[in-house]
Amino acid sequence: MPQKASLTLIDQLTSRLDLQIDGLAKKRLLMYAQLLMQGLQKQRLTGERTIEGLINKQLYDSLYPLKLIRLEETGRVFDLGSGGGLPGIPIKIYIPRIPITLADANKRKIVFLQNTAEQLGLNRIYYINERAETIGQDPEHRERYDYVLCRAVAQTAVLAEFTLPLLKLGGQALIYKGPRGVKEAKEADCAIKLCGGHIEKVYEYTLITGEKRSLYVIKKAGSTPSQYPRAVGKPGRKPLPG
Repeated sequence: MPQKASLTLIDQLTSRLDLQIDGLAKKRLLMYAQLLMQGLQKQRLTGERTIEGLINKQLYDSLYPLKLIRLEETGRVFDLGSGGGLPGIPIKIYIPRIPITLADANKRKIVFLQNTAEQLGLNRIYYINERAETIGQDPEHRERYDYVLCRAVAQTAVLAEFTLPLLKLGGQALIYKGPRGVKEAKEADCAIKLCGGHIEKVYEYTLITGEKRSLYVIKKAGSTPSQYPRAVGKPGRKPLPG
C-alpha cells in the first residue's frame, strides 16, 4: 500500500477515536505497523497479514481506551504479555512521556520490542523477559504501577491474578477482550475481588472492520493477598473460582 494511502488510514483511525495527534505520532504509528509486518516474516506477532488490518484492527483496538480514559503522563504503565507491542507501543506513541514497561515470556519478542522502540525513537520504555507469575511476586514490580494493560488470551480469572498484584491501590487494569468479555467479567467477579479489585466499568465497542470487542476496567481497591499470583503454571491450570 502506498505511504500516502497508509497515512490516510491513520488519519481516519485517529478521527474515529477523537484523538488529537501530531504529524510525528502519525508517522510513528505507520512505521510501527510496517515494522510489525516485517517482523511477521520471522515470528508470529499478530494474526494480521496486511497494513490495513494492522491499522484498522490492532492499532484501533490498542488506542480505543484513550477515547474513554485519560492516562496521566506521570503514571506508570505495565503492558503484560506485550507480544509484538500491542497495546503498549501505540499508547506510548500517543503519550510519549509516559513511562511504560513491556513484559513477555518470549525472549525473541522482547528483542523485537527493543529494536522497534529504538527505530521509532521512543524512550522511557523498560523490558522484562519473564512469566507473569514471577513478575507479580517480585518486590520491584509488585503494587508499583498505576495502569496494567492486557490483551492476553486467557480466562479473566487468570488475568485478574496476573494483573492485580502489579497495581498500586487505586490503580486500574485495562483488560481487552472479544465479544464474550462482558460475560467473562461477570463470571470472574469473585476472583477479581479475591485479588483486591472490583470491576469499575465495562465497555462494548466495534472495530472499524466490524468485529465486536469489549474492554473492562478493574480498579485496585485493596491489597492483593501475598499468595497471589501462585506458582508458575498454576493460575492457568486451576483458575481462581469465579
